[in-house]
Amino acid sequence: MVPLLWIGLVGGSLGAGAALAVLLVVSRRREGLVMIAGVASMAGSVLSGNRLVTIYDRPSLTVIASLIAVGAVGGGFALVSSLLAYVEPRSRPSTLPPAGTPSRILVLLMVDIEAEEYVPAEVTREIAELVDAGLPEPTLSVTPFHYAAQKARYRAIGGRSPEPGQAHGLAERLEAHLDRTTFACPVVLRCGDGQSLSAALDAAHEAGFSAAVVTGAYIAESFHADAELRGAEARNADANGLAVTYTRSLWTSDELARLVARRALAFRSNPSQTGVALVVHGQPGEHGRINQSFDIQENAFANRVRLFLAEEGFTTDRVRVCAAEWRDPGVSETVRHLAALGCEHVLVVPVCHLFANLQTLLDIPAAARDARVAEDVRVVHVAPWGDDEVLAEVLAEAIAEAATDVAGHA
Repeated sequence: MVPLLWIGLVGGSLGAGAALAVLLVVSRRREGLVMIAGVASMAGSVLSGNRLVTIYDRPSLTVIASLIAVGAVGGGFALVSSLLAYVEPRSRPSTLPPAGTPSRILVLLMVDIEAEEYVPAEVTREIAELVDAGLPEPTLSVTPFHYAAQKARYRAIGGRSPEPGQAHGLAERLEAHLDRTTFACPVVLRCGDGQSLSAALDAAHEAGFSAAVVTGAYIAESFHADAELRGAEARNADANGLAVTYTRSLWTSDELARLVARRALAFRSNPSQTGVALVVHGQPGEHGRINQSFDIQENAFANRVRLFLAEEGFTTDRVRVCAAEWRDPGVSETVRHLAALGCEHVLVVPVCHLFANLQTLLDIPAAARDARVAEDVRVVHVAPWGDDEVLAEVLAEAIAEAATDVAGHA
């Protein structure tokens, strides 16, 4: 009887600690079941502990049982934390057009976007990437709180990110600009583990396509996009009978730079009293060294926007480029600096964020608030611009241009 009580004390406490960690990690719809399991485990531990105290009737045993229970709770928490590194994203095959259309060229629209809903495996991958980039690995006691923080961010915007929906909306607008006798419906391909593009090209070949155009709905090739492109190059698609070509990068587009400038101009009052913070992404640690072209291309595009704003009367020293994270100057510092220059209005413009996501909806506005400028300084957030028809037109033109390289294979 007594050994079973000790097992109940330790097992219940382990279960309660594990349930606490799992509760921080799981999606919202599973929280209820985990909470019930945690309460049941804690109840079993408390009942076993009380029974042991009654049997032995010694104050010292109460202390010992309490210490064992606390240690077991910590052990259960640490056990789950150590297992989180093995939670991997499930690969989702791309939805390709039906087979039997080899005469048309497949269009793969690559996007580097976040998941529509909170997914624990996505946080696991992000932590692993940050560690690979040279950032300290979180301890077991802290790891579940990274998941809880991401879950709270999704909850703050209603549980769903608008980014995937906007990316598919762009694909629909792009389809309207493409010659349907030449091109199949664009397929949205989310950058993932570096193998998504390769898998999609293999699936396209199996579906009967003989040619494909890969285009990116991003200004510069991010770390994830670069990994996908390198993976596709290693695959050597042409050897499998599928001719593949790639469109030019968007960071060179004056049309898109003018588009961003026009969207900012819509919020101006007096250009001489208006400051503009042009926000790029930024990269963590080692990623910035491995993929230097990303920062160069985003800065080049932001400076194109800056040039067009200057042509419309903005003072160049009041149009500043800053990073959403990982780099200086950041959004807070830039907004504070523009206010110190005497700007009555400060426009915060995500120049390289095509779609609304957690960063544009939460992080960038929070960073702007942290600037704590005077109350008479009005800070205006300009929405991302990927839903504009101009982007679909630019992509369609680039696809048509690139398709000439594979037209003979279709």
